Amino acid sequence: MASSRSETSPSDSGPFHAGSAAAAPGDRFGSTPLRAGIATRVLASIVLFSSLVTLISTLVQLYFDFRREVDGIHARFRDIELSTVPSLGGSLWQFDSDQLTLVLDGIMRLPDVRMAEVREVVTGVRKPLVIKLGQPQVQSVLAAEMPLTRMTANGPQVIGILRVEATLTGVYSRLLGTAEVILVSQGIKTFLVSAFILFIFHRLVTRHLMAMADYMRRHDVRAAPPLLTLDRPKREHPDELDQLVRSFNDMSGDLYAANRELAGANEALERDMALRQAFEEQLYRQAHYDELTGLANRLLTRDRLEQAIVNSRRNKVPSALLFIDLDHFKNVNDTLGHEAGDALLREAAQRLKASIRQGDTLARMGGDEFLVILPCIASNGAAREVAERVVRAFSIPFTINGHDHFVTASIGIALYPTDGDDGPELLRNADLALYRAKEQGRSRYEFYTAAINERVQRRLTLENRLRGAVQRGEFVLHYQPVVATDTGAPVAFEALLRWRQPDGSLIAPGQFITVAEEIGLIGEIGDWVIETAVREAASILTVPGCTPRIAVNVSPRQLRVPSFKAKVTRALAASGLPPERLDLEITEGVIMDEAPEIANTLSALCGLGVRLSIDDFGTGYSSLSYLQRYPFDTLKIDRSFIVDAGSNEAAARLVETIILLARGLKLETIAEGVETEEQRQFLKANGCDLLQGYLVGRPVPIDEAAAFLRSRQWTDPEFAFTGA
Repeated sequence: MASSRSETSPSDSGPFHAGSAAAAPGDRFGSTPLRAGIATRVLASIVLFSSLVTLISTLVQLYFDFRREVDGIHARFRDIELSTVPSLGGSLWQFDSDQLTLVLDGIMRLPDVRMAEVREVVTGVRKPLVIKLGQPQVQSVLAAEMPLTRMTANGPQVIGILRVEATLTGVYSRLLGTAEVILVSQGIKTFLVSAFILFIFHRLVTRHLMAMADYMRRHDVRAAPPLLTLDRPKREHPDELDQLVRSFNDMSGDLYAANRELAGANEALERDMALRQAFEEQLYRQAHYDELTGLANRLLTRDRLEQAIVNSRRNKVPSALLFIDLDHFKNVNDTLGHEAGDALLREAAQRLKASIRQGDTLARMGGDEFLVILPCIASNGAAREVAERVVRAFSIPFTINGHDHFVTASIGIALYPTDGDDGPELLRNADLALYRAKEQGRSRYEFYTAAINERVQRRLTLENRLRGAVQRGEFVLHYQPVVATDTGAPVAFEALLRWRQPDGSLIAPGQFITVAEEIGLIGEIGDWVIETAVREAASILTVPGCTPRIAVNVSPRQLRVPSFKAKVTRALAASGLPPERLDLEITEGVIMDEAPEIANTLSALCGLGVRLSIDDFGTGYSSLSYLQRYPFDTLKIDRSFIVDAGSNEAAARLVETIILLARGLKLETIAEGVETEEQRQFLKANGCDLLQGYLVGRPVPIDEAAAFLRSRQWTDPEFAFTGA
């Protein structure tokens, strides 16, 4: 403990002992000379006090001496009056001048007397007698006048005046001498006493204080401090200096311990600060850079884009924004997995870096979307050159897991200030140009134009009107018959969606289904189609002796919903339509999707008894493997093959092959788009089971389809193919 270090034993090495600690922080006191030390101030105080006491005592003594001198002069005046006045009165009455002079001379010999005068004052005397010795005094004079009398019968009679004047000059001179003696003697005494006190004070106090100060100057809190000791005998009872030394040693120990603790805390703090700095840098990087590619993210890109706009506005030169999206990236990501997709994105980022200029900003906006900011370009040609380099860079296949994969890039370009005044507007217009590039075939770039904006506005209007169309009852179903090739009897009706516009016109699904899929409304619309189709088929499209099936197209997004099978089940139960009368038409692209949720949904529908048809066969992958995976019932030949079958030998052979394939697999075949008798005859000759097209009948509202069934015109082959 620091308190155990308190010692005051004499030192063998001088007035104090402070070890070998080098002067460190204490050196800030330096070796400043003691211009006004304690001893000097004590000596000055003693001298001042002693001088003041001496001066006061001297003044008091001089005052009493002065009073004594003055009293002595007055006493002499009284003695003159008692001893000299009677004789002077007789001598004056006798006009004895010599005697008067002799007496006055005796008076003049008295101390401090400077003038003595006798003046006759008898009435009637024309020339009174005056005898004077000495000169009248002007300053510092004490005077006394004494009457001279003679005895008469009537009593004493004044015959003259004796005037005596004494000066104080001698008194003052004597007092000054006395004062000089007193002051000199007192000064010598004060000096000797002060010197002795100063010596004692230095011996007992100041030298030890200086030793303590020197110890503190040499003290280093970073090293274990030595004990402070003073060059003085050890006392039985500690005095104030001993207490001070003990406090110094305690403080030194406490300072050393506190410094060690502070050093440890400082090291921990430095470590914490280093960790905090690293953590802040990591947070900054996570907040401003993409973790996968190391490119700038949305937050940093927004700031860089605003800087580019400010510089363009200041320098009055354009800037460009390139919105880049990878074509068919989802295929790689879904088929090869996310790790392969991440590897492709990293390689794509490297190719983009190599394609842009120094000073340009490359950012990843998320997914497979990238952004390039070209600040202060000379002209539109600079943006075009960068876009062309990017397109060329992505024309080279990506090697992933040892295999080559072609993933191209589509680019939309917006220019400041022609295409937008701020960052959000430029980004929106570049995105619109990108959408146009994808529409034009991908692997290309497009500059933003007003025409693109008009198309987007129409698209937004369509989206807004499409939302809530189901709730507003704007959708209707038209039904197109599917008939037997040989008899023309209706076997099924395909439910075709129509959207009623405010002016009463109807638009076909080709104009809005894609949009519905993109904005996530296809599920809601598809559910409405199934519910409505099965309800109307069960209640309206049924006549005695004819119960046609109802065919409904199903979107891929519907099949990915796990609850789709339950929705179909509820619709069938609510309408009472047998499951085998419901035919769900599915495109080849959906069948080729390896997603497990689609496979599970199709298997569940087959188990339910619902029929499955492959729509537009021949336009997709046309792989035979999926035909074995699910129990399909029907194969629909795409209308493009039917149209060309009459004039194109290859198309005719392809239709024949498809029919033979379906027959071998025991699948029912439907030919779409049959519009002429020649096409019907060709299909009949080749064994096609069912026909659908304008030759058979156009899509009509439910009441007209029901009237067609009730008319039973199809029972007479002569009228079977005249259309409905």
